[in-house]
Amino acid sequence: MPTTPDPSLGWAIGVLFRKWQGGVSQALGDLPHGARGFQILITVTEDEPPTQAALAAHLGIDRTVLTYVLDDLVDAGVLERQVDPADRRVRRLAPTVAGRALAAQLSERVASAETELLAGLSADEQQALRTSLQRAAARIHGREPGHDACSVAAEIFDGTTTVATREAPRRTTAASRRTARSGRRSAS
Repeated sequence: MPTTPDPSLGWAIGVLFRKWQGGVSQALGDLPHGARGFQILITVTEDEPPTQAALAAHLGIDRTVLTYVLDDLVDAGVLERQVDPADRRVRRLAPTVAGRALAAQLSERVASAETELLAGLSADEQQALRTSLQRAAARIHGREPGHDACSVAAEIFDGTTTVATREAPRRTTAASRRTARSGRRSAS
């Protein structure tokens, strides 16, 4: 084992993430699906009630997986599916009264775990780290598929505003994806 830490960003993020995950898992107790369940509960509690599709896209969770997670959160009594008054075919997710109370309690516990995680940094350094990471994540989250995450991070951390452009990957249509799938099936 080397005596000095690896200077790469990936190593640092990995170490912090593993420690964050352990502390947050303990803080969340028996909330269904742990940190993922917490992300969903907080998003639904703090924002306008989203549709399942919008929530899946926002959090980057496969829609079929999200359904099972939501079912467990509904069964736990922290979320409910409500009919959208503008379109009765659409269901929106909303926190229950118990879900709102639990979200507030868990937010405090998670904040405490995060404070412990970053205890080696001054308050100003902690805030600067949080702000920088939020900006980097927001830029990446808002970009089209095919973005270069490394360029975005470099742009944010070195303060430049230009990112080298590159040709975006060609988008496929639903018809071309079906054709490709049927071609793979017939080749089997």
